[in-house]
Amino acid sequence: MFGMVALLLFAAFALVGYAISGWAQEREEAKEALGRRLTTMTGTPVAGPSGGVLKDQRLSRIGFLNAILQRLALTKNLMRVIRQAGLKRRVGEVLLYMPLLAAAAFLLVTFLLGKPLFAVVAAVIAGLTPLMIVLQLRRKRLALFSEQLPDGLDLIRAALQAGHGFLSALQVVAEEFPDPIAGEFTEVAEEIRLGLTVREALQHLIERVEDPNLPILAAGVVITQEVGGNLAEVLDNISYTIRERFKLLREVRVLTAQGRLSGLVLTALPFLVATCLLLFNAEYFRPMIETKTGIYMMGYGILSIALGHLVIQRIVRIKV
Repeated sequence: MFGMVALLLFAAFALVGYAISGWAQEREEAKEALGRRLTTMTGTPVAGPSGGVLKDQRLSRIGFLNAILQRLALTKNLMRVIRQAGLKRRVGEVLLYMPLLAAAAFLLVTFLLGKPLFAVVAAVIAGLTPLMIVLQLRRKRLALFSEQLPDGLDLIRAALQAGHGFLSALQVVAEEFPDPIAGEFTEVAEEIRLGLTVREALQHLIERVEDPNLPILAAGVVITQEVGGNLAEVLDNISYTIRERFKLLREVRVLTAQGRLSGLVLTALPFLVATCLLLFNAEYFRPMIETKTGIYMMGYGILSIALGHLVIQRIVRIKV
């Protein structure tokens, strides 16, 4: 009875907190929409959270929490990861979801199973889920940027050969391509338009995206502009190099497919067997979850499986 009351109270507080967060998010989106409309009408970037001259660097909408988070170095890295994932969420929101989900999982498992150890494991997994989602979205977005980059460079080269300047060529890519390359190149163009040098704007792009091909692009563009040369030809060579790199990467993935599949099978097989035993012969498996020795054995097994999975992934992950 106490567990049910605690779970209901937690759900009520979580819903209230989510409602407040959603209301604040709607207000901020309305401000951003207003800023974009003013920028379109006046042709001048508007200062504020809409991405103009002054960017909103707050880590949380709550003042004292933002002051605390600003002092932590870890939150700066998390903010960069969230931006690389393309999410319009603050660090404070992601950090709020983690303990809320952990507490909800702990209460739910405790109420259903009455096993504190299982509740702790469930809380850890649920608490790390928002971070895992952000990292997965980041990985997909960066991979999509890498795939779009050669075509984007080809369009810049074509725009340069048609008589456009480098800045207007970047704007052409931003208009013709979808995100993420459109948003990143738009920010580069805005920074150059606001007074930054091409070197500084491209360095900011490298820091934001962390793509291994961007330093080559930045070096080629900067050297061509400072020393002289045919920038269109340089971009054509860089695009060809990136495409050849992707071709080699796909060949490597084909050659390592069997190793990756073996790692997934070996990792999933123990959990599949345990699930089948619980469903078809629970009495046989019960000592593993009800005795101290069985719980220690399960913990050691899960840890060994995780380490083995990491080792296999490290072996088959070949950098090109």
